[in-house]
Amino acid sequence: MTRKRWRPRSLLLIIAAVITVSYVIISESIPSLSIDAPPRGIISQAAVSIEQHEMPSSNKRADAGEYRVQGTLHDLISIAENESSSDMTTYADLIRDNTPLPKYSLQNAIDAAEIYGSKFSLLRYDPTTDKFIGYYFRRHEWGSGCMKLANSITVLTSMLRNLFPERFTPNSQEFVMAVSSGDYADVAYKYETCIRKDEDGPCDESLSAAPPVLHFGSVFRQPHFPNLIAMPMPGDHLNCFKIWNDLKHRNDERRICDAFRPSNQGGWLPANDLAWEDLIPQLIWRGTDFPFLEKQNSLRQPRYETYITGKVKSHPNPTEAVTAVLRQEYHKFVPRWKGVIHTAESEIEASRTNTLPRINIKFTSVAGGGKRIPANIGGVYKGWKAVGFPVAGELMTLEELAKYKYHIDLGGGGGTTWTGTLQKLFMPGLLFHHVTPTKDYIHDLIQPWVHYIPVRSDLEDLLDKLEWAESHPDEARQISDNATKFVRQLGTLDGFAQLFESNMVKPLHEVIEAYTPGGDDEEELNVLLQRSSIWPFIECTTTSCQRLGKAAWGRRSG
Repeated sequence: MTRKRWRPRSLLLIIAAVITVSYVIISESIPSLSIDAPPRGIISQAAVSIEQHEMPSSNKRADAGEYRVQGTLHDLISIAENESSSDMTTYADLIRDNTPLPKYSLQNAIDAAEIYGSKFSLLRYDPTTDKFIGYYFRRHEWGSGCMKLANSITVLTSMLRNLFPERFTPNSQEFVMAVSSGDYADVAYKYETCIRKDEDGPCDESLSAAPPVLHFGSVFRQPHFPNLIAMPMPGDHLNCFKIWNDLKHRNDERRICDAFRPSNQGGWLPANDLAWEDLIPQLIWRGTDFPFLEKQNSLRQPRYETYITGKVKSHPNPTEAVTAVLRQEYHKFVPRWKGVIHTAESEIEASRTNTLPRINIKFTSVAGGGKRIPANIGGVYKGWKAVGFPVAGELMTLEELAKYKYHIDLGGGGGTTWTGTLQKLFMPGLLFHHVTPTKDYIHDLIQPWVHYIPVRSDLEDLLDKLEWAESHPDEARQISDNATKFVRQLGTLDGFAQLFESNMVKPLHEVIEAYTPGGDDEEELNVLLQRSSIWPFIECTTTSCQRLGKAAWGRRSG
């Protein structure tokens, strides 16, 4: 089974198409419009080196303009559609196309554990006890991150009973499905080379026929594991689906959770009616200093002691010197730190031209020990602050961020930002969407150059894309309007109903239909499970879930 060309992947894309029809008409009515961006100015060319007081030639950007945006807006959409196509059909594609998934058995589901290193579970419905039981493999590492798995199963079992009551009764046949969760799929070490190469296609040909795995979190953008199905992320998104399902007896806006509603309707999305021309013309970001897809790359969060200590003491402009050093090592750093380097260069350039810095990407906290430490306290970033490097920024509310014209949703530990993308799509400014090796379920519902401007994972094209937006305000504003209208539609009864149907009901239904029950011999089934060296870590009745063993160290759920 192959897909030769991109096509709409859900009912919600139809909504997006309707919303953006006026924009398409506009773009097609001016086919001669050129959107070539001028060559960008790079602060590193003007910065000074530590010893020579001029930037070494090796650090001058030979690729300046390499990512220059060219063509009409209509051309850019067509190019993006072609680039998003793949010859590999994933299970998510089959579900969207209403094509049955390959059949699988209990043994197949057990075998799927070989894909993972942790945060994977077999979820089994036992009709003799009318309970769902989540099993964890002893060879898999257990850690605090497994709480996301337990939380996902708690919501999932409630969904299964409510959406398919006739399938899960004491008179039903047994059922097993594979479930995983986490920032992104924690696959086994043997696949590390494959995911680091990040090429199109499965890591192993056998995965093309593997049993489906519902992953509650971010999945790989390339079809390395075509059997992984992206489900709503634990936390705000999955809770919103739970609220919608729990309140199915209602038919008013209260069924829609706060994360999908604007603040003027009691929700969390920033309601800002500022006109495009009144927005602050700067690219803004605030967030946490996180690692980035650690299994998929060797990118670092630079330590001051490693890169700077002892190198800038006598320099007349230590901020510029530090910036020059980091630019030389730019390729080694995680995207969020690359954004900070862009900020430092932007501030240096602005100080020379007496203008507003074009980029303002700074940390408000640092992740460490399971906590987020505020960036502006005590010794946090002490060395960087001493030389005036702009790493730490003030904490900003969503309403304050919404006053800016340009936004970026820089990916964190799992390569994405689970809440930031939706929030920034809704804002009146324009989103530069960080396209990384992973994606969330919501990303399949939005289109590049229609709802956002795509930016490479390494941010190498950020300046070119920003310059395009600055020099094409009408097109940039239209893209922003499309995004705001799209999110607003999701927050309606019809919009969220379609979101729930396509991203919860359909995947669950297709996985249920694909399972081949093992029969009525309960003892034989239990022996098979015992041989797999697994232990039950969560048990769910019709009313609540109880965590068992190690899982009980976390809070219980009900």
